[in-house]
Amino acid sequence: MLGMFEAEADTLPSIQYAIGLPILVGALLIWRSSLIGEIIDAVPQSWLIGVQLYRALGLIFLILYATGSLPGLFAWPAGLGDILVGVLAPVVAIAYARAPQQNGDIVSAWNWFGIGDLVVAVGTGFVTAPSLLQPFAVEPANQLITNFPLSLIPTFLVPLSILLHVASLTKLHRATSAAEIPRTVLI
Repeated sequence: MLGMFEAEADTLPSIQYAIGLPILVGALLIWRSSLIGEIIDAVPQSWLIGVQLYRALGLIFLILYATGSLPGLFAWPAGLGDILVGVLAPVVAIAYARAPQQNGDIVSAWNWFGIGDLVVAVGTGFVTAPSLLQPFAVEPANQLITNFPLSLIPTFLVPLSILLHVASLTKLHRATSAAEIPRTVLI
C-alpha cells in the first residue's frame, strides 16, 4: 500500500481514483440517503463549517516550498487557499450561529471558495507531479505530495473537505428551502 501513489515521469498517475471515488460516493450518499440526510440535519451547520479549521495547516505547503521540497506553482495557491479557508472557518461558523438568516450568503460563498481552492490545489498538484501527463517540467517536481504521509492530504483530507462543503451547502439549501415554504394555518 505504501508507495501506491508515488509519481514517476514514465507512469500514469493513479491518485485521481483515491480522490474522485470517495467524493462521488459521498456526494451521492449526501444527496440520496435519508439516513445520511438525517445525520446532516442533526449536526449543527456551525460544526460543519468550524471543523475545517484544520485547513489552516496548509501552511505546511509553504514551509515545504521554503525548504525547496515543493514547487511554488503548487505550494502557493494550495497553501494560501487552505490557510484562508481554515482561518475563516471559525469566523464563518460563529457568524452563522449568531444570525443564520443574515449569514447564509457568507456560508455559501465560503463553501464555494473552499471547493474552488481544493480544485485549484488538485489541479496544480497534477500538473506539477511527475507523470506521463505532466505538461511541463517544474523544479522541484511535486513528488513529495504523492509519497506517504503527505499522500494522505489528497487521498483523505481533500475528499473529506469537499464532502464537508457539500454537506454544509446541502444543509444550507434545505434550511433556505424550508424558510421559504409558507406555513398554512389550520382553522
